[in-house]
Amino acid sequence: MSLRLAPPSLQYPLGNDSLGRCLLSRILCGARTSIGLGILVVVFSCIFGVMVGLISGYWGGLMDELFMRIVDVFFSFPEMVAAMAVAGLMGPGTFNLLFALSFVSWMRYARLVRGITLSVKERNYVKAAQLSGVSRTAIIIRHILPANISSVTVLATIGLAKAILAVSALGFLGFGVQPPYPEWGTLLMGGKDYILSAPHLSLYPGIVIMLSVLSFNLLGDSLRDTWSPETTN
Repeated sequence: MSLRLAPPSLQYPLGNDSLGRCLLSRILCGARTSIGLGILVVVFSCIFGVMVGLISGYWGGLMDELFMRIVDVFFSFPEMVAAMAVAGLMGPGTFNLLFALSFVSWMRYARLVRGITLSVKERNYVKAAQLSGVSRTAIIIRHILPANISSVTVLATIGLAKAILAVSALGFLGFGVQPPYPEWGTLLMGGKDYILSAPHLSLYPGIVIMLSVLSFNLLGDSLRDTWSPETTN
């Protein structure tokens, strides 16, 4: 217990937590959880949102109207508030956190893909494929889906930054991964009681979260500028 709340040293560069554990090791292990959960949130919400956007934009009509009204309802609530409500109803835990964040994140992918699909399906090569008797599924896979890839990738990269921040925020509030498993939000929560006596417990996890979110946001902006340079002019 002599290492309890020990400050940074040569042996432990980021210091030790309230139980004497190496903070650097816990931050590195927490990266697997925080970034891994963020990736899963993006994957699940992206897959569902892209499917909804393709169906809504290509088929149109009543189905489009129904899906877009559902999307509007979801957009009427702040994502974090909705995620907290869902996580609060389901209780703490990794699966519940993953479900809550995916449940409130798919709409932006659906709206983006729908808009692109509405534009692409009016192009001559798509109409020629329709007149040639090509099936709707083949048209979507060969022509419409590829037109969405670059925009969805940019949105997913920026969405990963938001997902990491949301995972950490809900973890800090006690809705996410439960101790003793390391996760950046729970590390922040564990350090808040020692903010004056051992500020390194909160400072370093906060810096790691900030740098991770900033990095993925900058990556998303770079991809957008590379693939769609006209949007920056």
